Amino acid sequence: MKKKNIQKIALIMALSSTFIINGANKAIADDNVYNDPATIENPSTEKDTKAKTYEQAKENYDKAKDNLDKEEKNLEQSQKDYENSKEEEKNLEKENKNLEEENKKAKEDLDSTVEDYKSQKEKDLESVKNEKEKAEKDLKEKEEKSNKAKEDLDKADEEEKNANADFEKEKEKNPNAEESLKDAENKKKEAEEKQDQAQKDLDEKSESLKQEEEKLSSLKKEQENLQNKLDTANEELAKIKDEENKISNEIDKIEKSIGEVSEDSQSYKDLQSKLGEKEQELKEIEANLEATKSDKKSIEDKMSKLQKDIENLKKENEEFSKKLDDLNKEKSQKEESKTEKENKLNEDGTKIGNLSKENENLQKTIDEEKKNIENLNANKTEKENSIKEKTAEKTELEKNLNSKKEELKKLEDSLKTVSEEEKQKAKEQWDKGSVGFFEQNKSQKALDVFTKLPNNQRAKEIGQEYLNANKNMSSDDSRSLENMKKAIEALKVVNEKRQTDGGIDGRKLSVLKISDFDMAVAQANANYSANKIEHAGIHKPPFENLSWGGSDKGQAAIQGWWDQEKILFDYLRKKGCKSREEMGNYIALHSDEIFKDTGISKDFQQVGHYTNLVDDLMWGQFKFGDSNTSGYAIRPGMFGYVQSLQLNYTKDNEAHSIEEYEKKFNDYCTNLQNLMNGIKTPSKEDLAKIEQLKKEIDALEKQIAAKNSELEKEKEDLQAINQNLENKKNENQERINKLEANKEEIQKLEEEKIALESEINNLTAEINELDNEIANHIDSNKEYGEKLKKLENDLASTNKELDDKNKEIKTLEDTKTKAEEEKNNLQNQILNLNEKRKTLENNLKAKEKELENKKSEENSKNEEINKLNEETNKLNDNIENTNKNISDLKDKKDEAAKALAEASEELKLANELLEQKNQEFESYSTAKENLARAKRKVKAMKKVFEDLKKSKEDAENNLKLKNENLAKAEADFEIAQNIDLNNPQSYENIEEINKKVKAKENAQIALDKAKENLDRQKEKTNKLKDEFDEAKKRYAMALADFNFAQKDLERFMAVNINLDLDGGDLNGVLGNVLIKGQRNTKYKLPKPMKKGFKFLYWKNGDKIYYPNSEIYLEDNINLKAYWQELKETKEKVQRPKQKIKTKDNQSKIKIESPSTNNPKTGVGNKISIILTSSLSGLLYALLRKRK
Repeated sequence: MKKKNIQKIALIMALSSTFIINGANKAIADDNVYNDPATIENPSTEKDTKAKTYEQAKENYDKAKDNLDKEEKNLEQSQKDYENSKEEEKNLEKENKNLEEENKKAKEDLDSTVEDYKSQKEKDLESVKNEKEKAEKDLKEKEEKSNKAKEDLDKADEEEKNANADFEKEKEKNPNAEESLKDAENKKKEAEEKQDQAQKDLDEKSESLKQEEEKLSSLKKEQENLQNKLDTANEELAKIKDEENKISNEIDKIEKSIGEVSEDSQSYKDLQSKLGEKEQELKEIEANLEATKSDKKSIEDKMSKLQKDIENLKKENEEFSKKLDDLNKEKSQKEESKTEKENKLNEDGTKIGNLSKENENLQKTIDEEKKNIENLNANKTEKENSIKEKTAEKTELEKNLNSKKEELKKLEDSLKTVSEEEKQKAKEQWDKGSVGFFEQNKSQKALDVFTKLPNNQRAKEIGQEYLNANKNMSSDDSRSLENMKKAIEALKVVNEKRQTDGGIDGRKLSVLKISDFDMAVAQANANYSANKIEHAGIHKPPFENLSWGGSDKGQAAIQGWWDQEKILFDYLRKKGCKSREEMGNYIALHSDEIFKDTGISKDFQQVGHYTNLVDDLMWGQFKFGDSNTSGYAIRPGMFGYVQSLQLNYTKDNEAHSIEEYEKKFNDYCTNLQNLMNGIKTPSKEDLAKIEQLKKEIDALEKQIAAKNSELEKEKEDLQAINQNLENKKNENQERINKLEANKEEIQKLEEEKIALESEINNLTAEINELDNEIANHIDSNKEYGEKLKKLENDLASTNKELDDKNKEIKTLEDTKTKAEEEKNNLQNQILNLNEKRKTLENNLKAKEKELENKKSEENSKNEEINKLNEETNKLNDNIENTNKNISDLKDKKDEAAKALAEASEELKLANELLEQKNQEFESYSTAKENLARAKRKVKAMKKVFEDLKKSKEDAENNLKLKNENLAKAEADFEIAQNIDLNNPQSYENIEEINKKVKAKENAQIALDKAKENLDRQKEKTNKLKDEFDEAKKRYAMALADFNFAQKDLERFMAVNINLDLDGGDLNGVLGNVLIKGQRNTKYKLPKPMKKGFKFLYWKNGDKIYYPNSEIYLEDNINLKAYWQELKETKEKVQRPKQKIKTKDNQSKIKIESPSTNNPKTGVGNKISIILTSSLSGLLYALLRKRK
């Protein structure tokens, strides 16, 4: 059934195709109506009958049209709903896919979070266990150190009691010792104060003198700068004046030049005069030329008359003339041949002479060129030898260059490559610590500190213990390079503190330097004091500050040594203490009062560290001088980090600024580290050698480049010689070839000359015979001959006159051309003079302006010079005053130096007295010092013990906290291991997992909801598709009904319009045209065209219609065309737009008929039939293919 219906539809489409385009108001909206044959069943019932009348057909058509429009709207809406539903389904599928991805990602995220949480809790547990172990270890170390500190404190108390007893014994033995020592110290102090004052005066005078000398140097420099400026200004002024003179001279030259080219100048007048003369001369030449041309015309007229007379005469004597003409013609030919041969003979003679002369010159040139070629060959040999020598020199240079490059490469490679042996040596050197550094510096005195002892009492007491503490290197040794680096940083802090805060009463302190010896003493002392609260005291000077504590930073030690002790120092000064000894006594008697007033506990009530730091160790008693060098050491020990500062007032040791020392030390460390890491740092010697090799290589490369340039030049010269030689050889060979060719040519010409002379003699004889024959012929008709001869002679004479006139005209024309050229030249000269004058005048203005600017510049420069002279005079006065001040200050400095020498001598005596007293009461002083040292030791040990006790308590508290943390970590770990995602209670308190679980649940809910939406949408789409298929079926049926009704209606609407183009006038020339029209519409009549005729009108019976008029189509109509023939000579023939050729080749007219296009589709009726038939055929073929 389906097959039959599809075939019917195709057949209906093909039959009704014309009307589909011509009459349908709508195009089909959806190709799917025809693409799926399965959707079309029973489109229409078979129509067995057609309408009987137009009204019935029109009614059927209107009903079918309304039904088609309705079904088309239903189809469009159904299609739109179906497509929208498909699009929505597509979007929901995309959304489902995205939600599935999100759900998968949420699950992976949840699993990852759980694993990360478990892993983190495991790490936390491990970390807390490690921290607990560290805390236990730390507590154990603190307990051991605390117990050891208690033992040391008890021992120090015992030592203090023993020292006090020894001091009391010595005091009883020497009751006057204190007074005698104090008296000697007072005298030393007075001498020191006097020396300090003298030194201060000398320093002040020296500083003043230095400032004045610096001022003088600055003034002289300023004077030199001023003089340079003055010299420069004078030079510039002289240059400006020179330029002014130059410009003035140029102005004079320009003015002179302007005078030479002005309109009043003689040269300008001469040119004007010559131009006038030349113009007059031209007029005369033109007049003569005109007259000569007139004379020429007269001569030409005369010649024409003579030639006509000769022709007339010859006509009268034609036979006689013919023979005479033949004889004359033969004679002329002979004469021409003779003349030609004579000319050829003369030419040959000339050629022979020229060639002979040319040969003579060629032979001479050939001989000269042979000599030149010999010379060039000699030059070539010389140049080749020179190139060989220079090439050998270049080879030697290249050999040296390669050797140097190889040497440089080996050296650079050796510096790049570090052997395992070198790495090991660097490691060993690094492990030596400061010892290796001092060895490199060749500081034997510093190295001896660790292995040798000075000869003093303290060395005898603890010397062996001191050396043992420095015998072996350890990782925490103060001599390690890491600890030494910290020590240098600490010294920078000390130096900054001294410069920032100044000494007692703001005294300016010296800038500390570093020496290897002081650094070694600090390191050895720190190693000794690492595990005991005690100064080594082996080397004095330098004087030592010691600190024990929890920090390895110099700032921590400075806070105790300086900041805290200065508070107590200032407090004691206010209490009236005038020396360090008085301060010590006051502290011993008023410890509680000091604590109450300052908050400084008894154990820290001391000032010696501060006074040592400000270069006043025994303030108020005696002084050793300002510190010059220093050393520092840091290392860990039993009581935390020990820090040792050494200050040395002597100048016995090689010293460097802290910055210089630090750079030297860092370079040493970097070099060792690089070697250990396989990187070699070049030494100065290596770098110098590399630089020298590079210079030598550069010099050799330059020499080679220069040699290459020389060789290139030599080769170019040789190439030029070879080319020149080749050219000369080729040229000379060409000359030789030419010489030989010339000789052959001469021989040939000589032979030709002999032949020509013979031929000329023969021709001469023949011409003489012809002359006799002509004379005889003329004698036979003497009268005619005489007349002809006279006319010919007159003609020849007249012809000569014409030639003369032509020459005269040529001469006059040449003269005229030359005169015109001379006239133009004179005019150009005058124009050039005008241009030159204008240019000179512009140059003059520019130079005058330039001179004016130079004058202004000169005035400015003069003002500048005057100002510089004034400044110079003032500066000279200042210099003179400064010189006078310097002279006065030098005298004062000499006096101050003398006073310092006297004060130094007094100090020397006072020191000798004090030394004598110290020796006299050595046992008393030693006992006193031992007592003071024991007290300080007890105090320090108490501080260390209290610090360690507190540190132990802190460690106990820390261990307790770590135990608590461990319990919590174990509980958290247990919870983490038991997490079960199917059991929410297992992770109810874990926020991050709860969040991820919630996110996973939300993702699953969203996915389930989206799937439900997609299923509903698919159901909706299927339903709409069924509705769409049904709509397509209904539309197809309505379309078939419409096509049938339209075709049926078309029968009643077609009208035939017959256009008889011949009418009653043309007798079958054009024929008839039949046009189909639509009934009850208007038709616009066309205007046909025919060559030679004018169209008049259309006629139907008695009715006349003109072109472009409209007629109403009710029934078939016949129209005849009427024409008027045109005359070609009077009327313009209108060209038809297009001719149509018939079989008998007759021209017919194309009628411009009104458009019969379908107003609905814009397609012509005939085209529409073709198109729609093709479409219907295509559709039918598609349906068959589908079948």
